[in-house]
Amino acid sequence: MVLITDKVTHITSDNDHDEAVDIFEEALFTIFQDARNQHGEPGEYVLYKSGTEQYGDIKLRLANPNPEDVRCFAHFLWNAGVQAAEMITVTNEFDVQDQIVLELGAGAALPGILCALAGAREVVLSDYPAPSILENITLNANVNLPPTIRPNVTIQGHVWGEESDELCTARAGTFTRIIAADCMWMADQNPNLAKTIRTMLDPENGVCLAIAGFHTGRQKVVGFFEAVEKEGLEPIGKVFERDVEGVERDWAVDRGFEDPVERKRWLTIAFLRVKKPMAQS
Repeated sequence: MVLITDKVTHITSDNDHDEAVDIFEEALFTIFQDARNQHGEPGEYVLYKSGTEQYGDIKLRLANPNPEDVRCFAHFLWNAGVQAAEMITVTNEFDVQDQIVLELGAGAALPGILCALAGAREVVLSDYPAPSILENITLNANVNLPPTIRPNVTIQGHVWGEESDELCTARAGTFTRIIAADCMWMADQNPNLAKTIRTMLDPENGVCLAIAGFHTGRQKVVGFFEAVEKEGLEPIGKVFERDVEGVERDWAVDRGFEDPVERKRWLTIAFLRVKKPMAQS
């Protein structure tokens, strides 16, 4: 079985060192069962290995943000983004063919880039409007997308919850697919994130793929789902959890004490839509 953590390799300028780092990390995982939940270092490169001929390998540079923008944590590739990539390209759980896609908190923009390669009609890669972050997303799009596809992809800055910026005023309610991967770790931003999803999602046919890790605690993820409900969004089917090996279990609001190492193995996954009005009898 291929673990999602094995789909990403840290690229350095020294190939021998790179191989040594990978072997060391794999040994740590084997001995301590300590799964990596983040990949790479600021300003360096990682390689996502899709394992398919259609998508090949995706080389991504990680942002090297200014100190005031480090809180965005756009300078790592997180397991939630890798899981989203797998759901687009391998398991086909998130169909983006001919869809209009928005990736929020894109970071290195792996899922959004793969959406473009998977046949999305249009993709908007969005993150906090810091030049270092948006320029890095632009570089990754330019490197990984062929000239025939690159015009379908735009990069746009957006502050969650802001409804008067260019993205919201021009595109509200137009996205049939939204990706929010590992965006739920700031408790004070969960209401704003939920508001942006509700504002931008097509109310009739839109689906948002929301994936979150537990590295900052389960309660932050709980807060996101509470905010989502207040904004008039609802899950499609069950919310569930999946670990790095693909093992699944039901979503739980509280699991008591969770070992910080063990909880890094797990992600919460939900498909969200705008809540449908109840039919009148």
